[in-house]
Amino acid sequence: MVKWYMMLVFLAGIMYRAHCQIFTYQNPISIGIDPKGLRDCQIIKEGEWWYMTGTAHPFWEHEEKDGNLNNGVPLYKSKNLLEWEFVKYIVERPDASKWYYRRFWAPEIHKIRGKFYVTFNCRNADKGYDWQHIGYAVSDQIEGPYTVVTEEKPLARGNDLTLFEDDDKKVYAFWHNVLEDGTFWMGSAEVNLEQGRLVSDTLQAIGTGHVEYERDSNGNIQTIFRQGRNEQKIKTYHEWDSQGIEGAYVIKRNGIYYLFYSSWTRGYEVGYATASSIKGPWKKADNNPIYGGTIQKLCEERGFRCDQDPLSPFTAVGHNAVFEGPDGRLWLSCHGVSKYHRGPLLVMDPLNFDGNGNIQQVTPSYLPQVIKR
Repeated sequence: MVKWYMMLVFLAGIMYRAHCQIFTYQNPISIGIDPKGLRDCQIIKEGEWWYMTGTAHPFWEHEEKDGNLNNGVPLYKSKNLLEWEFVKYIVERPDASKWYYRRFWAPEIHKIRGKFYVTFNCRNADKGYDWQHIGYAVSDQIEGPYTVVTEEKPLARGNDLTLFEDDDKKVYAFWHNVLEDGTFWMGSAEVNLEQGRLVSDTLQAIGTGHVEYERDSNGNIQTIFRQGRNEQKIKTYHEWDSQGIEGAYVIKRNGIYYLFYSSWTRGYEVGYATASSIKGPWKKADNNPIYGGTIQKLCEERGFRCDQDPLSPFTAVGHNAVFEGPDGRLWLSCHGVSKYHRGPLLVMDPLNFDGNGNIQQVTPSYLPQVIKR
């Protein structure tokens, strides 16, 4: 009897320790990541590994400044989310005859129907692609080799391509574009992944905050912000996302579609919109932005109150993705720009939902965090 009792106590101890396992992290995360930085960090879990991609250095401003071109889509992997190992470039920059020659902006990896799709955004002005255009590659294995499906021509004009597979197995592309008048919008369309083409009309999901545009006598775009009945030109920005939007990412949870996006109006921040259908209509959340970093001077110049934690080192945190975290919950991955680090690095935190499915506001953490698994 004593023997069985001791065995039960022993097993209970093991179960208690397993139940109380903890995960500790501190943003930003840099071990194993290019010391020059990684933007637009996106994480996906496959088996025992977390994989990460993002915009590799040199970034577009460095390409234009010194002529060093981005090498392609980087792939990192980690078993603990804290220490990363560079694997390789899973889509490499081709010769200058291809449309996807420069930038390789904001790549992502999506597992759809047992295959892995790598999205990317590129340009080649010498071939007539003088703004960003979107494309993707496919592989049977997450580490490749990948074949570019949109080899001959891009899927569409735009930037920050993401993919979402709905319950009926239809796949939708979301991306952002800029109209001739300078306005930003987020578009979506159904895509045939095998053929590399859009198979529906492009719908506008969301646009920038309450901003209107007109041209002056010289043809330059001027911005008018309307607040209530006051229709006179003022020098403040009406909404946190009025300057521009980008970085779409879509998930579905408990029957609700969530469209995440980022804006650089006050620094770099994340917001979201919801819909009951993948085709919309989309409603922006009342408590936007839910995450990010702001710049005091920029807020003052644009008429916003900057209420960010004064001790936070982050001036920009955004272009998020959503992944399965170490505790099984949904987490955000972003890039964060810190006052104390040379380049943008990985920033991640759990997503918190209330009982009605609303995402709660949270400040990007910068002190050590302890998460129970």
